[in-house]
Amino acid sequence: MRILITGSNGYLGKRLVKRYGDCHEIYAATHENLDFTDEDNIRAVFESFGPEAVVHCGAVSDVGACGRDPEKSLKVNVYGTRNMARVCAVAGAKMIFCSSDQVYAQAAPQMVGRDFYLPHREEVKTEPVPVYGQHKLMAEALCMEENPKSVILRLSWMYDVPDEAERKKGKGVFAENLKTALARGQVFNLDSNTCRGITDCGEVAENMEKAWSLPAGIYNFGSSGTDNVYETVRKVFGRFGKEELVQCGVGGTAQNLLMDTQKAESAGIRFRSTGQGLYEYIKGVTIEKIF
Repeated sequence: MRILITGSNGYLGKRLVKRYGDCHEIYAATHENLDFTDEDNIRAVFESFGPEAVVHCGAVSDVGACGRDPEKSLKVNVYGTRNMARVCAVAGAKMIFCSSDQVYAQAAPQMVGRDFYLPHREEVKTEPVPVYGQHKLMAEALCMEENPKSVILRLSWMYDVPDEAERKKGKGVFAENLKTALARGQVFNLDSNTCRGITDCGEVAENMEKAWSLPAGIYNFGSSGTDNVYETVRKVFGRFGKEELVQCGVGGTAQNLLMDTQKAESAGIRFRSTGQGLYEYIKGVTIEKIF
């Protein structure tokens, strides 16, 4: 199968290239060989490579950077996605758009009740606060408008064994930091107001092959959970007899990015829970052993 992967030098993209490079014909797109904000450039690449599927994970994914430069985020995250969906529709290529759980980052009510922390289903109406979340939601709508056969995957915060560049940038190293703190007996502070899934990026890459055969629509695509991050990590450390190392920090805005994953599960796509994934990462259980 010929697959075009945008953002192939990014966190998820390079793992997808590594995972599928030996079993599929991959066009590893970076900004140097494909500017997806330029529709003509996309068409030229399609004419030369002829992809049967596109995994569009190229983006400005830094939430803070999008807030500081919303025009760039709009150009790349929204209109770039629209361009890719439009060309895929004309070419008959499967469009898989990597969206984000940040579409669920809504303002907390004045009185935060239990209902606020329920996992979100895909059909829920949402009004995200961060520019990044707003633009991902806009991109989803334009993607489906231009190409109704698109598959949209809402991804969570991810982790994996970091390479040197990722380690220096502190990108995707949450689980690695937990592992280090546990090994050294260091206290790890987390606030109790944040609820979200945290997913092994290798597991996302493994499940991606199932995604390009999904029926069109939006899917929560990552680890689930019901606890806040503090409670989740404390339980993980408790399985090593070290729960006292996880301390509850003060402050933090109430935030719920939890995803209900029943829709993906009904299509045969399963992820470990956030807690189980983190526990197995610390234990050194590899993705190969899981699948």
